Amino acid sequence: MLHESYTVASVEETELHNLTIENAVADRMDIIGPLVRTGRVLDMGIVDSRRGKRDTGSQLEMKTATSLFKQICDLNSDTMGVDIDADGIDILKGKGFNVRHDNVITMDLEQKFDSIVAGELIEHLPNPGMFLENMARHLNPEGTLAITTPNPFYSKQTWKIWRYNQPSVHEEHTCWFDPITLNTLCEMSGLKVDKIYWIQKRKGFLKTLPARFRSYFSHSFMVLAKRA
Repeated sequence: MLHESYTVASVEETELHNLTIENAVADRMDIIGPLVRTGRVLDMGIVDSRRGKRDTGSQLEMKTATSLFKQICDLNSDTMGVDIDADGIDILKGKGFNVRHDNVITMDLEQKFDSIVAGELIEHLPNPGMFLENMARHLNPEGTLAITTPNPFYSKQTWKIWRYNQPSVHEEHTCWFDPITLNTLCEMSGLKVDKIYWIQKRKGFLKTLPARFRSYFSHSFMVLAKRA
Protein backbone atom coordinates (compact mmCIF):
# COMPACT_ATOMS: atom_id res chain seq x y z
CA MET A 1 0.00 0.00 0.00
CA LEU A 2 1.34 3.43 -0.85
CA HIS A 3 2.09 5.80 1.98
CA GLU A 4 -0.09 8.87 2.16
CA SER A 5 1.65 11.82 0.51
CA TYR A 6 2.30 15.09 2.29
CA THR A 7 0.21 18.02 1.17
CA VAL A 8 2.29 20.57 -0.68
CA ALA A 9 1.89 24.09 0.65
CA SER A 10 1.11 25.80 -2.64
CA VAL A 11 1.12 25.31 -6.39
CA GLU A 12 3.71 28.06 -6.84
CA GLU A 13 6.10 26.23 -4.52
CA THR A 14 6.21 23.21 -6.81
CA GLU A 15 7.21 25.15 -9.93
CA LEU A 16 10.98 25.57 -10.09
CA HIS A 17 12.62 26.73 -13.31
CA ASN A 18 9.67 25.22 -15.22
CA LEU A 19 10.03 21.94 -13.27
CA THR A 20 6.96 20.42 -11.67
CA ILE A 21 7.69 18.79 -8.32
CA GLU A 22 5.25 16.05 -7.24
CA ASN A 23 3.84 15.79 -3.72
CA ALA A 24 6.34 14.38 -1.23
CA VAL A 25 6.48 10.67 -0.43
CA ALA A 26 7.59 9.06 2.83
CA ASP A 27 9.18 6.00 1.24
CA ARG A 28 11.14 5.99 -2.04
CA MET A 29 9.92 2.46 -2.76
CA ASP A 30 6.44 3.92 -3.28
CA ILE A 31 7.81 5.26 -6.59
CA ILE A 32 10.58 2.77 -7.36
CA GLY A 33 8.48 -0.34 -6.66
CA PRO A 34 6.09 -0.01 -9.63
CA LEU A 35 9.02 0.78 -11.94
CA VAL A 36 10.97 -2.39 -11.17
CA ARG A 37 8.27 -5.05 -10.91
CA THR A 38 8.68 -6.04 -14.57
CA GLY A 39 11.40 -5.92 -17.20
CA ARG A 40 15.16 -5.99 -16.81
CA VAL A 41 16.44 -3.95 -13.86
CA LEU A 42 19.88 -2.54 -13.04
CA ASP A 43 20.66 -1.27 -9.54
CA MET A 44 23.79 0.85 -9.10
CA GLY A 45 25.96 1.35 -6.01
CA ILE A 46 24.50 -1.57 -4.07
CA VAL A 47 27.13 -2.22 -1.37
CA ASP A 48 26.55 0.90 0.76
CA SER A 49 29.94 0.57 2.43
CA ARG A 50 31.00 2.88 5.28
CA ARG A 51 34.70 2.04 5.53
CA GLY A 52 35.27 5.08 7.71
CA LYS A 53 33.03 3.52 10.38
CA ARG A 54 33.10 -0.28 9.90
CA ASP A 55 34.34 -2.98 7.55
CA THR A 56 32.27 -3.91 4.50
CA GLY A 57 31.24 -7.29 5.87
CA SER A 58 29.83 -5.78 9.06
CA GLN A 59 28.04 -3.07 7.10
CA LEU A 60 26.39 -5.58 4.77
CA GLU A 61 25.42 -7.84 7.64
CA MET A 62 23.63 -4.89 9.18
CA LYS A 63 22.13 -3.43 5.98
CA THR A 64 21.40 -6.27 3.54
CA ALA A 65 18.01 -7.22 5.00
CA THR A 66 16.65 -3.70 4.49
CA SER A 67 18.79 -2.48 1.60
CA LEU A 68 17.24 -0.94 -1.50
CA PHE A 69 18.91 -3.63 -3.63
CA LYS A 70 17.30 -6.46 -1.68
CA GLN A 71 13.88 -4.79 -1.82
CA ILE A 72 14.19 -4.54 -5.62
CA CYS A 73 15.38 -8.16 -5.95
CA ASP A 74 12.40 -9.30 -3.86
CA LEU A 75 10.12 -7.64 -6.42
CA ASN A 76 11.97 -8.74 -9.56
CA SER A 77 14.44 -11.61 -9.85
CA ASP A 78 15.69 -10.21 -13.19
CA THR A 79 17.79 -7.60 -11.36
CA MET A 80 21.53 -7.01 -11.68
CA GLY A 81 23.51 -5.06 -9.10
CA VAL A 82 26.79 -3.23 -9.75
CA ASP A 83 29.31 -1.72 -7.36
CA ILE A 84 33.00 -0.79 -7.38
CA ASP A 85 33.53 -2.38 -3.95
CA ALA A 86 35.05 -5.79 -4.79
CA ASP A 87 34.81 -7.10 -1.22
CA GLY A 88 31.13 -6.22 -1.01
CA ILE A 89 30.38 -7.78 -4.39
CA ASP A 90 32.05 -11.04 -3.30
CA ILE A 91 29.93 -11.09 -0.15
CA LEU A 92 26.70 -10.48 -2.08
CA LYS A 93 27.61 -13.14 -4.63
CA GLY A 94 28.01 -15.57 -1.75
CA LYS A 95 24.48 -14.71 -0.67
CA GLY A 96 23.14 -15.62 -4.12
CA PHE A 97 22.60 -12.15 -5.59
CA ASN A 98 23.20 -11.39 -9.28
CA VAL A 99 25.95 -8.80 -8.93
CA ARG A 100 28.97 -7.50 -10.82
CA HIS A 101 32.13 -5.66 -9.77
CA ASP A 102 32.51 -2.67 -12.11
CA ASN A 103 32.89 1.10 -12.31
CA VAL A 104 29.47 2.68 -12.94
CA ILE A 105 31.08 5.59 -14.81
CA THR A 106 33.05 3.57 -17.36
CA MET A 107 31.41 0.11 -17.49
CA ASP A 108 29.89 -1.40 -20.61
CA LEU A 109 27.49 -4.21 -19.69
CA GLU A 110 26.66 -4.85 -23.37
CA GLN A 111 22.95 -4.87 -22.62
CA LYS A 112 20.18 -2.38 -21.98
CA PHE A 113 17.69 -2.16 -19.14
CA ASP A 114 14.05 -1.18 -18.68
CA SER A 115 14.75 0.41 -15.30
CA ILE A 116 17.98 1.66 -13.73
CA VAL A 117 18.08 2.67 -10.07
CA ALA A 118 20.80 4.80 -8.48
CA GLY A 119 19.91 5.23 -4.82
CA GLU A 120 22.13 7.69 -2.93
CA LEU A 121 24.97 7.13 -5.39
CA ILE A 122 25.48 10.19 -7.58
CA GLU A 123 26.73 12.31 -4.67
CA HIS A 124 29.60 9.82 -4.17
CA LEU A 125 30.99 10.00 -7.71
CA PRO A 126 34.02 11.92 -9.01
CA ASN A 127 32.31 12.62 -12.35
CA PRO A 128 28.49 12.52 -12.13
CA GLY A 129 28.02 13.84 -15.66
CA MET A 130 29.92 10.91 -17.20
CA PHE A 131 27.89 8.58 -15.00
CA LEU A 132 24.61 9.97 -16.32
CA GLU A 133 25.84 9.69 -19.92
CA ASN A 134 26.67 6.04 -19.27
CA MET A 135 23.25 5.41 -17.75
CA ALA A 136 21.62 6.91 -20.85
CA ARG A 137 23.60 4.43 -22.97
CA HIS A 138 22.37 1.52 -20.83
CA LEU A 139 18.68 2.52 -20.91
CA ASN A 140 16.17 1.02 -23.32
CA PRO A 141 14.48 3.69 -25.48
CA GLU A 142 11.43 3.77 -23.17
CA GLY A 143 13.37 2.91 -20.01
CA THR A 144 13.48 4.98 -16.81
CA LEU A 145 16.41 6.04 -14.64
CA ALA A 146 15.51 6.65 -10.98
CA ILE A 147 17.99 8.72 -8.96
CA THR A 148 17.65 9.52 -5.27
CA THR A 149 20.04 11.85 -3.49
CA PRO A 150 20.16 13.91 -0.27
CA ASN A 151 18.79 17.44 -0.33
CA PRO A 152 21.44 19.99 0.76
CA PHE A 153 18.66 22.28 2.02
CA TYR A 154 17.22 19.68 4.41
CA SER A 155 15.90 21.61 7.43
CA LYS A 156 17.99 19.61 9.92
CA GLN A 157 21.16 20.88 8.25
CA THR A 158 20.38 24.41 9.45
CA TRP A 159 20.32 23.13 13.02
CA LYS A 160 23.61 21.29 12.43
CA ILE A 161 25.25 24.47 11.17
CA TRP A 162 24.00 26.51 14.13
CA ARG A 163 25.22 23.90 16.63
CA TYR A 164 28.42 22.61 15.02
CA ASN A 165 29.26 25.37 12.52
CA GLN A 166 29.07 22.83 9.68
CA PRO A 167 26.50 20.63 7.96
CA SER A 168 26.37 16.85 8.33
CA VAL A 169 28.25 15.33 5.38
CA HIS A 170 28.90 11.65 4.61
CA GLU A 171 32.65 11.02 4.61
CA GLU A 172 32.56 9.80 0.98
CA HIS A 173 30.35 12.48 -0.58
CA THR A 174 31.87 14.60 -3.34
CA CYS A 175 29.03 16.99 -4.23
CA TRP A 176 25.50 18.23 -3.52
CA PHE A 177 22.53 18.43 -5.88
CA ASP A 178 19.10 19.98 -5.69
CA PRO A 179 16.30 19.35 -8.22
CA ILE A 180 17.30 22.33 -10.36
CA THR A 181 21.00 21.48 -10.70
CA LEU A 182 20.37 17.75 -11.21
CA ASN A 183 17.83 18.53 -13.94
CA THR A 184 20.44 20.69 -15.68
CA LEU A 185 23.07 17.96 -15.51
CA CYS A 186 20.60 15.40 -16.86
CA GLU A 187 19.86 17.63 -19.84
CA MET A 188 23.59 18.00 -20.50
CA SER A 189 24.02 14.21 -20.32
CA GLY A 190 21.45 13.00 -22.84
CA LEU A 191 18.54 12.58 -20.41
CA LYS A 192 15.19 14.30 -19.97
CA VAL A 193 13.70 14.56 -16.50
CA ASP A 194 10.18 13.14 -16.40
CA LYS A 195 9.20 13.59 -12.75
CA ILE A 196 10.68 14.82 -9.47
CA TYR A 197 9.55 13.82 -5.98
CA TRP A 198 10.53 15.12 -2.57
CA ILE A 199 11.21 12.37 -0.01
CA GLN A 200 10.47 13.03 3.66
CA LYS A 201 10.11 10.25 6.22
CA ARG A 202 7.26 10.64 8.70
CA LYS A 203 9.20 10.76 11.94
CA GLY A 204 10.39 13.48 14.26
CA PHE A 205 7.64 16.10 14.21
CA LEU A 206 9.96 19.06 14.88
CA LYS A 207 12.55 17.84 12.36
CA THR A 208 9.97 17.45 9.60
CA LEU A 209 7.83 20.49 10.47
CA PRO A 210 9.60 22.91 8.08
CA ALA A 211 9.09 20.50 5.16
CA ARG A 212 5.36 20.50 5.83
CA PHE A 213 5.30 24.21 4.99
CA ARG A 214 8.12 24.38 2.44
CA SER A 215 8.92 21.18 0.55
CA TYR A 216 12.41 22.41 -0.27
CA PHE A 217 13.36 21.56 3.33
CA SER A 218 12.69 17.83 2.68
CA HIS A 219 15.32 15.24 3.55
CA SER A 220 16.01 14.06 -0.03
CA PHE A 221 14.50 13.89 -3.50
CA MET A 222 14.08 11.59 -6.48
CA VAL A 223 14.41 12.26 -10.18
CA LEU A 224 12.89 10.00 -12.85
CA ALA A 225 14.57 10.52 -16.23
CA LYS A 226 14.40 9.03 -19.71
CA ARG A 227 16.64 9.17 -22.74
CA ALA A 228 16.30 12.52 -24.47
